Amino acid sequence: MRIAYFTDTYLPQINGVTNTLKKLGDYLNDRDIKHMFFAPHFNEKFISSDNSPVARFKSISLPFYPECRLAIPSYAKLCRVADKFKPDIIHLTDPLGIGLAGLRYGRDRGIPIVSSFHTNFDVYLKYYNMEYLEGVVWGLFKWFHGFSELNFCPSHDTLQVLEDKGIENLRIWSRGIDTSTFSPNYKDMNIRYRLKAEDKIIFLYVGRLAAEKDLDILMESIGIVNFSHSDKVQFVFVGDGPYAKQMKERSFDNVKFTGYLKGRELSAMYASCDVFVFPSGTETFGNVVLEAMASGLPVIAVNSGGVKDNVKNGYNGLMCPPRDATSLAGAIIKLAEDKQFIESLAANAREHAATKSWSYIFDQLVSDYSSVL
Repeated sequence: MRIAYFTDTYLPQINGVTNTLKKLGDYLNDRDIKHMFFAPHFNEKFISSDNSPVARFKSISLPFYPECRLAIPSYAKLCRVADKFKPDIIHLTDPLGIGLAGLRYGRDRGIPIVSSFHTNFDVYLKYYNMEYLEGVVWGLFKWFHGFSELNFCPSHDTLQVLEDKGIENLRIWSRGIDTSTFSPNYKDMNIRYRLKAEDKIIFLYVGRLAAEKDLDILMESIGIVNFSHSDKVQFVFVGDGPYAKQMKERSFDNVKFTGYLKGRELSAMYASCDVFVFPSGTETFGNVVLEAMASGLPVIAVNSGGVKDNVKNGYNGLMCPPRDATSLAGAIIKLAEDKQFIESLAANAREHAATKSWSYIFDQLVSDYSSVL
């Protein structure tokens, strides 16, 4: 089996999709399954830690999201590279840029095509005052995914949304977690000392700092919490993005922004905090939820989107209605006042994460590939 992946979302971007593709590449390398990623070229100097072969193509940044890239490949060059690789199957991850070029190549060469749905672009539109494009976006999705023999999505909630929109041939391609990378064993008291939060409950957010993550609601909830508990809680935001400046302008004394962390630094930050807070209602899955759980953190999340596959209210976390700052603040206060409840939820979170093996998930994906060859 020889697999060609066409994706506009790839390293050095830091997000759930790039993390998944990196893990997939490692899995394929370990099993000597030939593959190649076709991805955008980034302007900055980038030394890849990825052992997978990658063909890079000219790209542009998105004006409303400069950290993301959209490939504008030369089709002739793409064909030369792909013909040399000789793929048996094509996997498309985006309905734009290089995804469209990969679709054209697969159809021109008569190669089986599968695709995956990773991001709720249609939901994002309202956060950028572009709701008027929703019909056009869903029309593009339906057209694009209509050429695929299988359409993968990461959660049951996302599958239901796509099914309701008339997209067919759907399969779940879930996500896993490496419990050796994310573990309570990385707890570092020096982190708590540097935060001046040795005796406080530390609430952590990890991810892009972007409007569609509903971070305005989290900032509002922190304001509510601080009326009565500012001396008992600390909040840490790990990540960066277009909403960072606005968040920092309305921030509080007990809020710390670290920028992006990765590797051991990220693992240690997770393990050294107490509770993970994830206000986003737009996720197709939410990889960071499993990272937090594997690190021994219960999760406060909202009852919307793909996070529902992992967060069980009162078992390994607390669920709130989406975009409800008062409810979110109430959940934060509830845990801030009950360390024993945190410990109970945390034990269940860690146990849940231990069942999410990347190897099992990728075994199923490769089996699904084989079914269309």
